[in-house]
Amino acid sequence: MILVTTSRRPTRRIRSLCNDLTYSIPGLIKVNRGKMNLIEVGEKAVQMNSDKFIIVDRWKGGPGRIRLFKITEEGVKETPPRLYITGIKLRREFNIPREWVKEKINLLFLEEDGEESSEIEEFKLTISEFFGIPTFKVSTETLGYEAYMNITAGVDCWAIISFFRLPSRIEIGPRIKISHIVWDV
Repeated sequence: MILVTTSRRPTRRIRSLCNDLTYSIPGLIKVNRGKMNLIEVGEKAVQMNSDKFIIVDRWKGGPGRIRLFKITEEGVKETPPRLYITGIKLRREFNIPREWVKEKINLLFLEEDGEESSEIEEFKLTISEFFGIPTFKVSTETLGYEAYMNITAGVDCWAIISFFRLPSRIEIGPRIKISHIVWDV
């Protein structure tokens, strides 16, 4: 289980992104942050039997970055990479059936291409390990899965994270455009 929360003064769009992430990635639970500092967020995660949490930060009124944290013996530590967001498209903004918007995905995998740059492949591996999501190529061995996450290089951004429903391979969102990532956190 991984906790998802927002910066201290979230906008509606940030809250919606957090909700969409909890619907799309199994094991994520959204918690309203309120006035909690990082230590208190870490304590809340421990109370919920989690050793990881995510914070979606605000930038210019919208989601600006995503930070990943792990709770260790020494305390709360941010783990690389830190993702800087240039744009998002929420589930409700996709042309999908209304019942899919709030449908929770229970089985998800990360699509493995093998055609991406080494930096994006390293990013995929890190995301897979942090969220505990297996990586596969879309084939017959993925028949039991409900959806998959796709991370590709973007044209107008560094990378795009998107979610697709199986077996139809229809994009259900959210789609997150990443401007850049920082490994030294």
